[in-house]
Amino acid sequence: MNSPTLTLHQLLPGSTAGQHWIDDASANGAGQVIVTGVTSDSRRVTPGDVFVAVAGTKADGHQFVQQAVARGAVAVVSETPSEGISVPQYITDCSAAAFARMSMRFNVGTRCPIVCAGITGTNGKTTASWMLRSILQTAGLRTGMVGTIECDDGVECSASEMTTPTADALAAHMRRLMEQRATHSVLEISSHALVQKRCAGIQLSAAAITNITQDHFDYHRTVDAYRMAKASIAELLHADAPLLLNLDDPGCQYVMDRLVGSAAVITFGVDNPEAELRSTLLQKNHRSQRVRLELAQGDAEIRLRMIGRHNVANCLVAAGLAEQLGVRLSHIVDGLESLHVVPGRLERIDEGQSFQVLVDYAHTPDALARCTSTIRDFVPGRLICVFGAGGDRDQSKRPRMGEAASIADYCIITSDNPRNEDPQTIAEQIAEGFSTNTEYDIQLDRREAIAHAFDVAQPGDVVLLAGKGHESVQEIGSEQYQFDDRDVARSLLREMTASQTVAELQPRFSLPKSA
Repeated sequence: MNSPTLTLHQLLPGSTAGQHWIDDASANGAGQVIVTGVTSDSRRVTPGDVFVAVAGTKADGHQFVQQAVARGAVAVVSETPSEGISVPQYITDCSAAAFARMSMRFNVGTRCPIVCAGITGTNGKTTASWMLRSILQTAGLRTGMVGTIECDDGVECSASEMTTPTADALAAHMRRLMEQRATHSVLEISSHALVQKRCAGIQLSAAAITNITQDHFDYHRTVDAYRMAKASIAELLHADAPLLLNLDDPGCQYVMDRLVGSAAVITFGVDNPEAELRSTLLQKNHRSQRVRLELAQGDAEIRLRMIGRHNVANCLVAAGLAEQLGVRLSHIVDGLESLHVVPGRLERIDEGQSFQVLVDYAHTPDALARCTSTIRDFVPGRLICVFGAGGDRDQSKRPRMGEAASIADYCIITSDNPRNEDPQTIAEQIAEGFSTNTEYDIQLDRREAIAHAFDVAQPGDVVLLAGKGHESVQEIGSEQYQFDDRDVARSLLREMTASQTVAELQPRFSLPKSA
């Protein structure tokens, strides 16, 4: 696709409710002003750009209008007028949403041809997204994805920096999808992105909320605000497009009660006779489970290569969204069965050791409780859990993390992106949630904590490394250090198995001394 050339008139609508040109001269001249870019960062303005003043969490773009114009902005979009500037001004109720819509229009035109499905929720959105992408690809549909782990344009993948990109990055991703001739995209949408209107330029053909439990209260402040942030995904849906809600989850029920009449809701649940879409766990072992799906187009049994009741729910989310996008049941089954692992989600690390090692991203109380409960169902020996909690984040969930881990036989509290907080203080706050009989130690060096877990593990035990999953860095202070639980675990296990092999090769008796 060639770089777009638009006028202000093409990029921005005329005066409507909540948005208007500041004067008639701006409105009349909008058809002659050529736009070469759209940005909300005054430092990146180049001549020909439209500057959109967005109030962020750390700075308010309205303070930098003068700088943007000085750098060559041909127009300013903002929530309040600015004095002393000569370029056209467009006033809107929400400049963040305007920025998202303008970015999409600039990159892909007035109508995006990509069929998009959105998934939000405290836990499970990454796994459900990978499952849905697998289904769509199995159905022969070139499919992209943006999410916590990677950004996929339908042909190439790159590591993600955040779950949901900024509005302009998301619009550029949609442009790449079109260039790669993709037809579908799966979007993981965080609560932050919903509040910040990053996806306001996209219309979803289907969406789902996996669950709403405790997380990000440092940002949203209250549970009701967090729930309603998740509920706002309904605002992105096409007219009559469905929103799938988890009938097993109190947070989703709260949302459903407040969306009556404003969205087409389809309920889903595990072993829930009142849900419209259902899944049932038929059989399980430590590596897979057989699941029956009851969907709108019929029932089917699948062999799911991922363990845990939460993944029984996740595959139902993916299946339910897929059939709303018109995918046949046979492709849904094949797509779910062909996905063997999602990076950092109960991912097995096997270097020939005598105990099992699993790495999981579980960093919320609910996710950690689900992980430990899942493992407890099949571990023949002890469950050893290595975990921590992030710094500069919601402190109220830390004791609950300890409570969730209490099902383990032995816990090692360690650092998990302490950022600018004291790791010892975080660890002590976690320990407050342990039951009185929980055996635990604190080892703030995460590598040493993992090594200690491996040292004490015996045949039949399971070591769970929780909290970081696919992440490849550790944030300490303002610095990021290379650290991937999976790589560290493999390195330590190889050292361990190598030393054991050497020990086994040592002679078991003393040779007689030479005469």
